[in-house]
Amino acid sequence: CEVSIMRMTKLIALFLTLATAVTFAACSPITETVLTTTKQPDVVTPAPSTTTPAPTTTTAPTTTTPDAPSTEPETNETADEYETITIAQALELCGEPGNITTDRYYIRATVKSIDNAQYGAMTIEDETGSISVYGTYSSDGSIGYSQMEEKPYKGDEVLLHCILQNYNGTKEVKNARLIEFKKVEQKFDESEYTEMSVADARMAEKGVKIKTDGVVARITYANGKIPSGVMLVDETGSIYVYDSDLAQRVQIGNKITILADKTYWILVDEQDEAAKFGYKGCNQLESVKLVSIDDKTYDFDKTWIPESTVKDILDTPVTEDITSSIYKVTALVKKVPGNGFVNYYINDLDGTTGSYVYTQCNGSDFAWLDAFDGKICTVYLTALNAKSTSSECFFRLLPVSVEDNGFQFDTKNTAEHVVKYYGIGQFNASYTGDPALELTTKVSSELLGFKDAILTYSSSDEAVVKFTTADGKTVFHCKKTGTAEITVSCTFDGVTYSEKVTVTVTVNETVDYVDVKTVIDAEKGTEVTVKGIVGPSLVNQSGFYLIDETGIIAVLVDASVFDDIAVGNEIVLKGVRNVMHKKDGTHFGQSYISDVEIVANYYGDNAYATSTFITDKTLADFYALDKTEDHTTEVYVVKATVEVVETNFYTSIKLKDGSTTVSLYCSSANQYGFLKAFAGQEVVLELAPCNWNDKSFYASCALAVRTADGKILNELNFTK
Repeated sequence: CEVSIMRMTKLIALFLTLATAVTFAACSPITETVLTTTKQPDVVTPAPSTTTPAPTTTTAPTTTTPDAPSTEPETNETADEYETITIAQALELCGEPGNITTDRYYIRATVKSIDNAQYGAMTIEDETGSISVYGTYSSDGSIGYSQMEEKPYKGDEVLLHCILQNYNGTKEVKNARLIEFKKVEQKFDESEYTEMSVADARMAEKGVKIKTDGVVARITYANGKIPSGVMLVDETGSIYVYDSDLAQRVQIGNKITILADKTYWILVDEQDEAAKFGYKGCNQLESVKLVSIDDKTYDFDKTWIPESTVKDILDTPVTEDITSSIYKVTALVKKVPGNGFVNYYINDLDGTTGSYVYTQCNGSDFAWLDAFDGKICTVYLTALNAKSTSSECFFRLLPVSVEDNGFQFDTKNTAEHVVKYYGIGQFNASYTGDPALELTTKVSSELLGFKDAILTYSSSDEAVVKFTTADGKTVFHCKKTGTAEITVSCTFDGVTYSEKVTVTVTVNETVDYVDVKTVIDAEKGTEVTVKGIVGPSLVNQSGFYLIDETGIIAVLVDASVFDDIAVGNEIVLKGVRNVMHKKDGTHFGQSYISDVEIVANYYGDNAYATSTFITDKTLADFYALDKTEDHTTEVYVVKATVEVVETNFYTSIKLKDGSTTVSLYCSSANQYGFLKAFAGQEVVLELAPCNWNDKSFYASCALAVRTADGKILNELNFTK
């Protein structure tokens, strides 16, 4: 970790040094097919030796940061006179770990891939093998790869003058001077491809070979901020083009013509889960061949782009093929810094309905959104792909372009806005009991500039559903089996708006079910119907604990389920008794219920039973649990001190009792917000052992803190 930080520090220092250099040597093409980086015009050097110098090595440790090269004059040879070595010879000269040559060597090879377009990290190959190049510079070392006007790409032939090293077992080329390179034109048969518009490319079947053109509207980045693909737009539609080599050759606004294969992409590890939800994958092109590029800057065509809302996009079923299709929305852009990362949110006009932007670079690839932070803007965005887990599948947003047009909310739209975002969303399509739900009756928005918009409700059949008012509160009740139509209305600034929603009530329906202990004792794969109280949230998983007087078990559910349930509800659910990560002889894994359907919700604010919780153990006993036995259906009541660690790069949260320290399972201490208030204090906690990430030990999930005034519960996943 320390070495990695050192390498990153040197990378940043080098980048700043190069960016502020006073004198740069221009890169200009030579006639015909050979391109050579320009040398210092006033340098005269002798012709090269005709023998390859024997390497001199040292075993002193070194980092492989592309360091700023020395400015000593380079030899001034003609191409045919260079004494080159093969890659096989280069690998041999790298020597043992820690070795670095003091002499430079010439290598002529073909670029297999550009691995980092900022520093010129690449992989080169010849008939004897391949090797990584860690940083590429002009022939005189004055400028880096990213600043070169002419530079090699995948498939081009290069002549490098370089140092060789073995960095901790990795043999690589270091500080490579690009002496010359030759563009190698891609060879392809255009007759194999069918020319079509982007809209037609979207409709094409997987595997179809397509020729299309358009404007590069946005470049995406993979981990390490390496360009990974582009959003391509013409006058008919948009589509994502996944190709790192293409993404490193183009700029936003370029017009390009490409040959590519149509596909639908899903991460391999998520394919089974995606199939369960009917998600087809990201509509995209791959295996790209660049036919032509117009490197001028053009605006992408927006005339075809439909208007929508963030809410409507996120509510679109993942079975609909909307990925990589651009929509125009009016939305709030919000920047939320974290420890070592930044989340950028695109939220609807209620300020909360929305999602964070999809990034693989901890948000650094969206720093351009900083100019719009806190503003309501016109945002052109797409659902680039969908994340699939065992419990949910949801779209991930990619902003393509943002315009700050000085948005002003027209208060004549207040009534409609309040009904759509605060009114009708309170009701479910069906009920299996009386929710006794307190409704929103007054709405104000500092963001949009309106105050005290009043919501009213009425029922078409009060024998089925009824609204009562007492102490200034309006409460929704389900009375008996049947169907009723609810009208939600708002009047503001002389404008009235109403919408209707139909609800079906099935009160007191008879359901056969078992208790939680029966589920725990069931074999893996057994379908079960079980009744219990909705307990505290899982952490880093979409789910909750189901508890009754016989036991407790984790339940994985789709995130949308939390729109219909709350902690303390009494429910009946159907699912499959399951076990995750079980490895006999090593660890038991994690018990849980999967494939869940909520059969009935009898609501209520019920306290969950604690009769099966273990109260005579310490944190040390918890730490010493036998990992080969199932303890994930148990809860331990222990005393411990809460320790919260926050740095610029990560947060963590642990429990400590004497010499025993136990980690809480999470991706960030922020997921235990209810515990952070107790940092440094000794408290009594309800802890459940868990193993969601295939470890040979139990981590823990904190369900609650017991205080003199009652319990403070973990309600992380709940929206009600």
